[in-house]
Amino acid sequence: MERIKRIILSGMPLLIIGGLLYAGLFVKPKPVGSAVEQPLVERGDVFYGIAPLPDGGLWAVGSNGKILYSADAGTSWRRQGTPAHETLQDVAAWDGRRAVTVGNEGVVLTTDDAGLTWTAAQTPKSAISNKLMRVQVSQDGSAWAVGSGGVLMRSRDYGKRWESAAEGEDTAWNGIDFQGRRGCVVGEFGRIRITADAGESWTSVASPVKHSLMSVRFNEAGQAVAVGLRGTVLVSDDGGATWKPADKATDEDLFDVTWDGKRWIAVGDKGVVLVGGDAGKWRLTRLAAEDRGWYTRVRAQNGKYYVAGSRLGAKDANAL
Repeated sequence: MERIKRIILSGMPLLIIGGLLYAGLFVKPKPVGSAVEQPLVERGDVFYGIAPLPDGGLWAVGSNGKILYSADAGTSWRRQGTPAHETLQDVAAWDGRRAVTVGNEGVVLTTDDAGLTWTAAQTPKSAISNKLMRVQVSQDGSAWAVGSGGVLMRSRDYGKRWESAAEGEDTAWNGIDFQGRRGCVVGEFGRIRITADAGESWTSVASPVKHSLMSVRFNEAGQAVAVGLRGTVLVSDDGGATWKPADKATDEDLFDVTWDGKRWIAVGDKGVVLVGGDAGKWRLTRLAAEDRGWYTRVRAQNGKYYVAGSRLGAKDANAL
């Protein structure tokens, strides 16, 4: 009996080692519970562009190529996959299925299936710089984009193919807008160009400032407003042919301006919001009393103002 016990005990280490080897080679662990999903908005994320639609659809784009979509005016969001990781600076939509976004390194992405797939478009590249700042679309399927290196380019087929509309230069165009065949671009050092023939030709016009202009917008009456650094607000009553400064309401940088059908809204640094109403007067306010964020886009839709920047937000128009 003692001899049998010694044999069994002497073989125990081999049995244990064999069991461990079997478990390691043939026994696979089964996952318990569901996988942890990545948060939609992570620390360090910023969103530079936003595009609301009349049906409640809403696109937002920003850092690391991130694109978010909301079908309910921003109440809930989902992330859409893209082939790019460059920071996206702006987004615009023709309708609920077709949209275009632009960003760093000259990236342009388009979708024609509501963002289920985004496809990179081929674009002309500048030898100086290729950061695209703004994109603007028209219902005829055309689109325009501007950026650093003097980039001014257009598409006539919903963003699939692009062509250059200006020679490269060592200054940036920061904003663009069209009202029918009349258009305007604004940029560094207060530079302004306009077109009256849908972009076939462009003419430089005098600017009363040397600060960089960041955004321009027309209303249906042909009036235009441009905003820029150091609280700059310029107004034009003749489709952009001549400009004059508005009374100063802030010294903070202004990054975007929009027209809501009744009044102008401009946003910028440190939570500043300017409301432009009657007699060319601008009123200083904020989206919230303690708001000190920065905002690069503001868009008006269905009685709300949607903003992108250090955060995504919405504000009832009647509350400003």
